[in-house]
Amino acid sequence: MDLELIKKLNHFNIYANLGFCFNEINKFEKYIITSHNTIKDYWYNFVTDIKANNKEEFDKIILEANEKMRKKNRKCAIAVLPYMQEIYNNREKFFDDSYELVSNEVWQIFEDFKKLDNIPRCSIKVKLEKTTEMKLYSEEMIKAYQTGDVEDPYGNLDSAYKDVYENYKEIENGYTNEFYFAKVGNEIVGVTQGVYDNEIYGIYGVAVKKDFRCNGIGKEIIRQQLKMCKDKKLKLAFLQTEDGYYPADTYRKLGFKDVCVEYYYIKNK
Repeated sequence: MDLELIKKLNHFNIYANLGFCFNEINKFEKYIITSHNTIKDYWYNFVTDIKANNKEEFDKIILEANEKMRKKNRKCAIAVLPYMQEIYNNREKFFDDSYELVSNEVWQIFEDFKKLDNIPRCSIKVKLEKTTEMKLYSEEMIKAYQTGDVEDPYGNLDSAYKDVYENYKEIENGYTNEFYFAKVGNEIVGVTQGVYDNEIYGIYGVAVKKDFRCNGIGKEIIRQQLKMCKDKKLKLAFLQTEDGYYPADTYRKLGFKDVCVEYYYIKNK
């Protein structure tokens, strides 16, 4: 397991989304807190990069972080990654029955672009069209995500996301953020987002409308974004998805490989 790569991806994941997914990133001596002013879920409001060698140190940090999150009207979520080695490798010791495991998010990368041509093209002609029409994008994104399906971990996406996307304003943070409609003919059938610097291309928010799923459109969206990554001569493409659900296996079949699993815990007591 490449801990330095995971640290780099985590830095990318947080700072590339500063001003969008994260309004604030507050660094303290032994941890970092990220938060969003509107979105309340744990994906955007958590403590991470915790430096604790034992349960006593850990409990003290979480107690302090919990108070800071309480003032933001947020539950204290903890995002645990492998480079937090003592905590990650001994999760059963650090997370007692006062915590709830709410997500196992697998991180995957694609870096062997010689295999890009091995990904079969969709039989339906799909075009990725870059857009700055964020009001329309927010509406189409919600339509694609809010399926209500039990097997879809994002099927009941918080409506606050619509407002966040609609009011998105680009900021200068060293990263390029692009939004795309996936179109079949003139019809919008899905959405996706690409964020990149001079090394990494992050694929975020891939969603296909329910009536158009199971036609290879999602795979085609990913294939075209990987082509963008290759054309820009970047080192790798990166994405995150809930482990145990079909997208993770789909991405593996496309040539993505698992880097790690990030665990999210909620402090309930």
